[in-house]
Amino acid sequence: MSQAWLSYDAAPPPWLPGSFFVASLIWLLIAGLTLLVGDTVAANRFDPLIVTLTHLLALGVLGNSMLGAVLQLLAVAAGVGCPQPRALWWRIFPAWQGGVACLCWGFSHGFSATWLTAGALLTYSAGLGLLAHALPGLWRSPARDATSQGLRLALTGLGVALTLGLLLVLTLGGQLHLPFMALLHSHVLWAGLGGLLALLLAVSQTVIPLFLIAPAFPAFTRQLLPGQLALLLALGLVLIWQQEQAHGWLLLASLPAACFAGLTLHQLHRCRRRQDPLWLSWLLAMLALLLGLRCAAAALYWPTDTSLPLYCGVLWLGGLGLGCVLGMLGKIAPFLAWLHLQRLQPPRGVLPATHGFLSEQAVRWLTGLHGLWLLTALAWCRWPASWQTALAISTLLLASTAVWHGGKLWLRYRQVRALCLKQTIQPAQQTS
Repeated sequence: MSQAWLSYDAAPPPWLPGSFFVASLIWLLIAGLTLLVGDTVAANRFDPLIVTLTHLLALGVLGNSMLGAVLQLLAVAAGVGCPQPRALWWRIFPAWQGGVACLCWGFSHGFSATWLTAGALLTYSAGLGLLAHALPGLWRSPARDATSQGLRLALTGLGVALTLGLLLVLTLGGQLHLPFMALLHSHVLWAGLGGLLALLLAVSQTVIPLFLIAPAFPAFTRQLLPGQLALLLALGLVLIWQQEQAHGWLLLASLPAACFAGLTLHQLHRCRRRQDPLWLSWLLAMLALLLGLRCAAAALYWPTDTSLPLYCGVLWLGGLGLGCVLGMLGKIAPFLAWLHLQRLQPPRGVLPATHGFLSEQAVRWLTGLHGLWLLTALAWCRWPASWQTALAISTLLLASTAVWHGGKLWLRYRQVRALCLKQTIQPAQQTS
């Protein structure tokens, strides 16, 4: 993406994406507490606690981070402004948090149809609120760069995943009579490949060249996301009518993801800022992506190994998703603080650089903690009863450290903002 297109004048107030970023860390804390006080689980992806943890991570942690990132990128990358940020926040934020809470409560209490239906409807309404804001603006936007086009497709994939999730809950509760396993597999694939991976593919084409000083991605990278969504659509039809032939299509649908991982690793090799913690976060995320694809392929041929689906979920959500989220928050959150204060036109020397809000050393420690968390989570996949307490403590440590650094960043922002306003008011008083 051309950096010249970035339009910081259209950026929303920092509290709008920031509230979603804060919520994601709170849900990570809740996930740690759930592991700590929950019953001992078995290596079974349908265990109520494992399903609850999956949605805490997928919707609570990653979902909030994705929503915050999309609201920021819509304005900065595609010029889709937010003239009424508070109204938009009320349409999306409460419904999303309430939906995640209801879903996780329903999963953890015997797959309660009432709670699951309420949660699915709330998250779906929040998703519709985001799409109603984003898609018309993206349609009118003159931006035709890779990130803007990727956002259109990623949001479409997110809408499909939420729709499939709603249909799945209604089928589980008996309100609809649809093929349950086909819906379940399609929901997982669209959420993982059509939502999470699609957004990361779009974001990477701005974040990696901009922050890590790397060449632009090759032009054919733009074709990966349309190809991915087309394969997912074909696979969904196969799952409904010819489920016995789905294995080959599943492997085919993973090819764009593998190509994206290979291209990103190549771009990371060409980066000029390898000492940046963001570089390590993306490296770890891409390795987790490739290993997760191998586990998913292995699960097709060894369905009796109940640990393989857990490995795949941990590597995809915890390795790829959480790794990218923590790495980008370490860059984006200080940048948003700096950008907002820079608009106040502070005197020279008052506004620190972005690493003055959150040091690279702090982000590096957070990246190391995430690596430790990922190793603990992989051990938990094989021996859940033995490693559950260790994973809970590791999750709480990771979340608490992120919250601590976020709090320090907020205090630093408030201090510099007060100083900027003081320096701005004094000349005005002297003039009057």
